[in-house]
Amino acid sequence: MSSTSKSSTWKLVLQLIVAALSAIATTLGVTSCMGVNQYV
Repeated sequence: MSSTSKSSTWKLVLQLIVAALSAIATTLGVTSCMGVNQYV
């Protein structure tokens, strides 16, 4: 593998991790602020 494809792969992995963490943080923030009972 060339270094360019490696770096682009790492960028993609980091973007996926950041997206997943932000989604989890948003879900936890919404549930903790609004209360779980509204969504059940």
